[in-house]
Amino acid sequence: MALLLAIVGITLTALLVPVVVTQVTTTRSYVSRSHSLLAAQAGLDVALAHIRAANDGAGNGVLGELPCGPYSGSVATGGARYRVTITYLASDPRGQADSWIATNAMTCLSGGGVAATPRYAALRSEGDDQATGTFVARRTLTGTYEFQTTNQNIAGGLIHVYQGNPDLCFDGGSTSPSAGTNLQLRACDAQSRAQAFAYTTDLNLVLVSSQTASQPLGMCLDAAPTTGTYVTFQACANPAAARQRWSLNDSSHFQGTTDGVNLNSLCFRIQTPNTAGSFVVLGTCGSSFAPEAATGAGAAGSASGQLVNFSQFGRCLDVTEFWNWTTYGYLINWPCKQAPSVTQVGQNQRWTLPTISSGATSGTGRISSLVRDPNTIAWCLQSPGSVAAGQYVRILTCPLVGALPQNLTWTVYSDTGVYATSYEIRDAYGYCLQPTDNTVTPADLYPYGSKISKMVVRVCDGSTLQKWNAPPGILDAIPFKDLGEK
Repeated sequence: MALLLAIVGITLTALLVPVVVTQVTTTRSYVSRSHSLLAAQAGLDVALAHIRAANDGAGNGVLGELPCGPYSGSVATGGARYRVTITYLASDPRGQADSWIATNAMTCLSGGGVAATPRYAALRSEGDDQATGTFVARRTLTGTYEFQTTNQNIAGGLIHVYQGNPDLCFDGGSTSPSAGTNLQLRACDAQSRAQAFAYTTDLNLVLVSSQTASQPLGMCLDAAPTTGTYVTFQACANPAAARQRWSLNDSSHFQGTTDGVNLNSLCFRIQTPNTAGSFVVLGTCGSSFAPEAATGAGAAGSASGQLVNFSQFGRCLDVTEFWNWTTYGYLINWPCKQAPSVTQVGQNQRWTLPTISSGATSGTGRISSLVRDPNTIAWCLQSPGSVAAGQYVRILTCPLVGALPQNLTWTVYSDTGVYATSYEIRDAYGYCLQPTDNTVTPADLYPYGSKISKMVVRVCDGSTLQKWNAPPGILDAIPFKDLGEK
């Protein structure tokens, strides 16, 4: 019996040995991979910390201080190691192969940063659980950091000839016109990348498709301030050149500047009206244009007293036809007017808002136009107090002092810490200011221009139609995206 028990015990032990060895090996592999993963995560944290540290202390990024990397280190004494690389790009690397990222990488000089503003940084972090010896990348994490810049909301849109027949638009002739190529007019094509322009905060008109890794600023419309000069494409200057700054004025003309401060008397003028293939020259102001909302808001925003809608990003709250609103009975969301100096921007788009006190996230009071007649009276934004069809926002005279009636009282919100309620403008009835949706059919629109919305109030829903002067990156909950493992 004793011998039998011994044999059985030895047999069971022999059977358990490979099971135990397998378990030990599996556990060791699991621990190794876990430590390697933690090391790779630490590498990403290090790279992100270096990127975020490239600022002036006031929240503004500094190109010259952007880190080039690579970085390597240990997560703890005697512990796992990481190594991480940073690649700056002008185009979105998400979904692209490693070879594409390498080909489109922007040059980064150690100690000198990146010469032009990148839109993205592709991060690649490798982890090894061994503290010494040859580095073996046991786990690899990748991610994309999206920089928040002042023009993130600009996708690029068509610039139409105002009420043209046929419908003609600015055209670059190709997606990457060479320097000196004349701007021409072609039949509008929403799918054509050669017709997608962006209106920047420097008042540049940039062909979006011309912005590449080697030329991140792209090609701008350019003309010397002389009558008869052709408007051509030239590399966008940095800082912006006066001959590349164009202001959409009160009459929807693109007007130039000679000194970069004041408007001159020259505007874009169609050489052969209503003709496809016509060039554009400088001359007396007469030709009008209608940029789509997707072209962007230019220099419009809080500094100029304008209210830029986030969904229709190139459009601003506007008193219809410069004080002819009574003919229509509503205000509109018109292309944002521009000027080299904010004091020159059309007054029917400039508003005085309720003050938001320091530390507060909202302010309540009147929203008044800068035009006053006489000095003791203002023109104030009036809510219809109703979301019913055919009820529109208007303006009405109101006193500059004293109590306001309910229909002239508004609450303006800044960043409340909650996306849904940030950057809204609410009336005293609890409704939110917004333009009518110009993407639905049928749409309730002003009869002129390119899909110009009327101003209404609607039940507050946190949509982008109800956000005003919101920062371009508000839709980006976190700048670091697309975290994954390779």
